Amino acid sequence: MGKIDTDYLWLHEQPRTPSRLRRLALVLVIPLIGGTAWLTASPQSTLFDSTDSQTATNESESTPSAAIAASDVDASIGPGRADVHTPADDEDTQNAVSAADESSQQAADIALSDTQAGAAAVAVAPVDPERDIESPQPLEGTDGTAAAGIVESSTGLADSTENEPVQVPKAARSDWREITIRSGDTLSIAFNRNDLSYADSLKIAHMPQHGRRFTRGLRAGDTMQVKADENGGVLAVDFPIDPLHTLKVRPAGDGFSGEMQLTDVEHRNAYATGTIDTSFYVDALESGLSDRQIMELVKIFGWDIDFALDIRPGDRFVVVYDELYKDGDKIADGDVLAASFINRGRDVRAVRYAEAGDDQGTVYYSPEGRAMKKAFIRTPVDYTRISSGFSLSRNHPILNRIRRHEGTDYAAPSGTPIKATGNGRIVFRGRRGGYGNMIIIRHDDHLSTRYGHMSSFARDYGVGSKVRQGDVIGYVGMSGLATGPHLHYEFRVDGEPKDPERVELPKALPLPGEYMADFRKHSAPLLTQLDSLTQTDVARANTDDNASN
Repeated sequence: MGKIDTDYLWLHEQPRTPSRLRRLALVLVIPLIGGTAWLTASPQSTLFDSTDSQTATNESESTPSAAIAASDVDASIGPGRADVHTPADDEDTQNAVSAADESSQQAADIALSDTQAGAAAVAVAPVDPERDIESPQPLEGTDGTAAAGIVESSTGLADSTENEPVQVPKAARSDWREITIRSGDTLSIAFNRNDLSYADSLKIAHMPQHGRRFTRGLRAGDTMQVKADENGGVLAVDFPIDPLHTLKVRPAGDGFSGEMQLTDVEHRNAYATGTIDTSFYVDALESGLSDRQIMELVKIFGWDIDFALDIRPGDRFVVVYDELYKDGDKIADGDVLAASFINRGRDVRAVRYAEAGDDQGTVYYSPEGRAMKKAFIRTPVDYTRISSGFSLSRNHPILNRIRRHEGTDYAAPSGTPIKATGNGRIVFRGRRGGYGNMIIIRHDDHLSTRYGHMSSFARDYGVGSKVRQGDVIGYVGMSGLATGPHLHYEFRVDGEPKDPERVELPKALPLPGEYMADFRKHSAPLLTQLDSLTQTDVARANTDDNASN
């Protein structure tokens, strides 16, 4: 009985408190073993199934009477301890049970701490005695990554970086993006919608020369190509202004600069011929010329032909011009390349040659190499009629007496712009007697012009201001002694008034000598084409006349 009591007390003694080293081993080793075993063993197995089963099997083979009944185990004691009732008179059996309990107790000391006394049992897989514990091998049928995941999930010691948000890289973007302007957009709004720099949009909109194209020049439906870096910084902008021109914007210093470039197009020569029957404008339109081309011809020949007074029925014109094509389709009419105008039997010809343009922008020359642009234009205003011509003995309509009329009156609506007829300097600007509001421009030591009856002056010019041919200096009115709105224009040589319609204007400057050889080579095929077209047009006109007779 004493032995049984001793064994009973031994079975009920509290397990030894594991040392700190064992607790560390629990944290580092047991989860690995437990996780590995969980993959291969049934979750219903107990920690001591294999040990107890093997011990019981061995003992039952040698001593069948040593089998332990399940009813003899007190489950209330909990894992790691068992209340086993063995016969007191069977010493061999008692020794076997004691050995099994001692083995079980040692395993329990390793497997359990005082804080795990009620935890669920974990099955343990058999360990190969030859296995290197310091270098555990991955489980059969798994890889090291999977095993590591099991350990981390079982211990709760997974790397804290797993819980941090994962940085997903931005989708790759093309360097060039197409930006479409919507109704109500500013450049900054369009840039913001496309993840482009707001600061760059302001710099582009405030460019000195072309910035206005990106402010007042923006229209709904406009598109532009923008090249940007990964942060939205603008590297280049290509903004098509029209079918012929593209505004290219590039970084320059701390800001941006723009340059207008001609679109890559195909150039083809075309021509038009016509005879004046009604008016130059109407007949030119019927020949296929555009409004812009007609106005260009007026500027080219404006120094030699007065299109309001000199044009007569039967006058003929021939024009060779450039047509622009893109992808096989015509997109616009280009510049006039060469033209001929036969006015009252006089043939006036012009050829475009831009390589030697002077500081006034001259690009058209006569076949002899003289600039078509003269030092003076004949008329300073677009007028409807000449209300009074130059006369030294005219009856004044208001004073009702003979008085010299030292200029020409051009009737025009009030407010019609008045242009300087040549380069010079303003020497008088104000009101003078019957002239009303008047400006006097001195062009050189011999020539001067006068402009009277103006309604108002241009704000940009005062006494001493330099003006260039074509600059607007004021507007038509009827100040002073005038019966209706018109411009009184005088042309004086050494102070003496001359008839503006008939005075011989200074000759145009010739083309610089170094360009003459190249000009002749450039102009020869164009002049030949003009000759051929003129002869064809004359022959066709004669045929039509004979047919009508």
